[in-house]
Amino acid sequence: MSGSAHSRAHAVLRRAGAAVLCLGLALGPGLAQQQAGPRTQSPVLTIDQERLFQTTLFGRRLQRELNAARADLIAENTRIQEELEAEEARLTEQRAEMEPAAFRELADAFDEKVTTIRAEQEAKTRQLQRRQERDQQVFNAAIGPVVRDVVEERGASVILDSRAILLAVSDIDVTDLVRMRVDSLLGDGGAIAMPPEEPDETPDNGGSETAPAEEEGQ
Repeated sequence: MSGSAHSRAHAVLRRAGAAVLCLGLALGPGLAQQQAGPRTQSPVLTIDQERLFQTTLFGRRLQRELNAARADLIAENTRIQEELEAEEARLTEQRAEMEPAAFRELADAFDEKVTTIRAEQEAKTRQLQRRQERDQQVFNAAIGPVVRDVVEERGASVILDSRAILLAVSDIDVTDLVRMRVDSLLGDGGAIAMPPEEPDETPDNGGSETAPAEEEGQ
């Protein structure tokens, strides 16, 4: 081969190499991963359940609704407290103009009212706590099939919460993959039926059951 022919061949090879490089850059990291070989195969996968709940459309909607309900309850508690404080101030002003027995009757009624209201508001707080637990259970049940599909695709047999693991290969964490699939399949979860909230059951601590025993012991 002559020198000029050799130079032309060398130039063609350089242009071909540049074209291959540009093609690889255009296709992005997906092709590079395929060329590097299959992703890590492991019998164990990890997932960050808390981050999954906080970042999916479904989990974020549940959090927004719960936060709104919590804010409403806080505002209601503030309003009730202000009303009770104003009522207490009025009772204090009336005290000098009333007979002690009459004032005591009003004061006892006010104390009973405060006790009843406090019990009602505490019951609402417990109701919100149960709602939070219910939302988490419904969310976990809804994403279960998605997580199971990912585990089967990866050929794994166990999936663990990554927050409980000290060190792991990054390729075995499937949190982002599950999040994308949950968003795609479930959206904000608005079509998922939520179970009804259970009524609050406050134990009666009035002591009525211990009174007969005390009378018998006398």
